[in-house]
Formats: sequence, structure tokens, C-alpha cells
Amino acid sequence: MFAMKRALVHEPDQLLPQKRIEVKKTNLIKRHLWFFTVINRLFFRKKSYLHSTGWTESIKRGYPCLKDGSEIPWMNYPVVTILQERLHKDLNLFEFGSGYSTLFYSRLVKNVTSVEHDKKWFNFMKDKVPGNALLIHKESDINGHYCRTVSEHKGPFDIVVIDGKDRLNCMKQAIPALSEGGAIILDDSSRDKYRIAQKYATEKGFRALQLDGLKATNFRSCRTTILYRDNNCLNI
Repeated sequence: MFAMKRALVHEPDQLLPQKRIEVKKTNLIKRHLWFFTVINRLFFRKKSYLHSTGWTESIKRGYPCLKDGSEIPWMNYPVVTILQERLHKDLNLFEFGSGYSTLFYSRLVKNVTSVEHDKKWFNFMKDKVPGNALLIHKESDINGHYCRTVSEHKGPFDIVVIDGKDRLNCMKQAIPALSEGGAIILDDSSRDKYRIAQKYATEKGFRALQLDGLKATNFRSCRTTILYRDNNCLNI
């Protein structure tokens, strides 16, 4: 009788470790369910930012695109939105650094001239560009032929996109090649080595609109700066 009472007294202590294990399992399941719910809302719901901007589609396809698969520049989404809304078929655009952005611009503007330093990438892109886009290959150099391509081809240009090599010297060559209402788009402008290019433009009288945000296939905030003057073609 005494032994039975003793067993009854100690039974809760013997069950306590098992209950702790069950509680831990329950909490683990709840955390997993929460995690998968968040993933579903972020990546797969049609109204989510990552889905609606095309970020998830870009991951699937392996290139920057909208949710319908159409190509976009590898810039943050606020910049892409502005360009979609304000570029038009009366504009002449020059681009340092070609790519899927070249296809994007060619859909929206009259003419695109793009210079690319990487020969393999040039060969990959040259058969993809439409008739209103001219793709040029120039070897990378410093204050040489590459940056001067903008002044060697038919201008003036309403938009110059600087997203390639030697960005300071590209900026120096781009400003004289602009039309009266022309604007310059400087990508990755938060990087220390590119800030000097932005500073050069502002010292020449340009104002800077800095736009930060997520860009396709990336997980961190990136900055692009639009440099403009009064009565510019982007109506900024």
C-alpha cells in the first residue's frame, strides 16, 4: 500500500519530461507553419510586392523581368516604374552597359545606342536587340574610347544611362552629349567609387533624385540616381 502511494506521488515527475517534449514539438510545428505562411505571402500571393513586381518571376527565369516575363533593367523597382511611366517614343537614348535593359528601353523610346565592353555578353545580346537598337562593342579602358562612344554616335541624347565601366569619365562625356532637356541615370550610385560621378554632375548644375529599393533577384536595397535640370524630358 505504501509503495503504491509512493508510485502515485512520483508519477507526475516521471511524466514531466515527456510533456516538455510534447510542448517543444507543438511549438516547433507552430514555428514551421508560421514560416511557411510568411513565405507563401511574400513569394506567391498575387498581391504581394515580390510577386507583383516580378521579383519571383525573375528568380524563376534567371533574368530581371516583370511578372509577365518582359525584360527590365537590373535597377530598383521605383526607378523601373518611373521609366515605364515617363519614357516615350520621341526620345533618343544612349546606354553604357548593355543587357536586358537594352530590350526594355527599345520598347519605350525611339532609338537606343548601347556600348558594351564584355565581348561574350555582346555576342549573347547582339542577336536579341530589335531594329531600333544599335549595339556597339568597345574594350574597357580608362578615359579612352569606351567613355567617348557617346560623343562619337548620332546625338544629342535625351537620356544617357551610365551602368557600365569608367563611370566618372562616362559622366564627363555624357553631359555635353545631352539634349537641352536631357537627363542622366546613374545606377548603383551609393557605391563609393561611383559617388564621384554624381558629384561631378551636381557641380555642373544637375539636381539629383536618389531612389532606393529592391531590384530583381537581389535581397538588399540598391540606389539609382536620376540627374536632371529644369524642363527635362522626364518631367521631374
